[in-house]
Amino acid sequence: MRYLFLSVVFVVGLMACKQSVKGTNGVTYKSATDYNDYIINRQTTLMKRVVDFGKVADVNLDSAQALLTKSVREVETMIGEIKGMPPYKGDSLLRDAAIASFSFYKRVFEKDYAEILDIRKKGQENITEEDIARANTIVENISKEEEGLDKSFQSAQREYASKNSMKLKDNKVQKDLEKELDKMNKE
Repeated sequence: MRYLFLSVVFVVGLMACKQSVKGTNGVTYKSATDYNDYIINRQTTLMKRVVDFGKVADVNLDSAQALLTKSVREVETMIGEIKGMPPYKGDSLLRDAAIASFSFYKRVFEKDYAEILDIRKKGQENITEEDIARANTIVENISKEEEGLDKSFQSAQREYASKNSMKLKDNKVQKDLEKELDKMNKE
C-alpha cells in the first residue's frame, strides 16, 4: 500500500509539472514553447502589417488608410488575446512585454502613421518644410521607442526561455521581415 501511495504521489507530481494552463482567451498552453509561440505568431503577423503598410503607402494613400484601420482592429484583438493569457508558471514578464509592444504598434497605426498619411495626402506641391520636419520627427520617435521596446521584449523572452529550459532559435520569417523593414527605413 505504501508503494502504491508513493507511486500515485509521484505520478500526480509529474502531471502537475506537465500540466497545461488555460487562459481567459480560451487557449490552452501545453508547454512553455506553446506559450511563447502563441505570442511570436502574433508578433510575426503584426510585423507583416507594418511591412504591408509601407508598401501600400508608396502606391496608394487611400488603401494605406484602409490598411491602417484594419490593422488597428487586428492589433486590438491581438492585445485582448495576449491579455487573456495567464502568467506561465506565475511568470507574466513575457506576456506583459508583448502587451507593451503591441500597444505601441496600435498607437503607431492609429496616430503616428495616420498623421504621416495626412501629411502625404496634401500632395507634394502643398507639403511644407514644417510638414517634412514633423514627419521626420514622428519617424525618429517611432524608431527610438521601438528600439527600446524590442530590447525589453527580447530580454523578457530570453529570461522566459532560461526559466523554462527553452532554447531560442532564429525565426526566419521574422528575420526576413526585419530586413525588409530596415530596407524600407533607409529609403
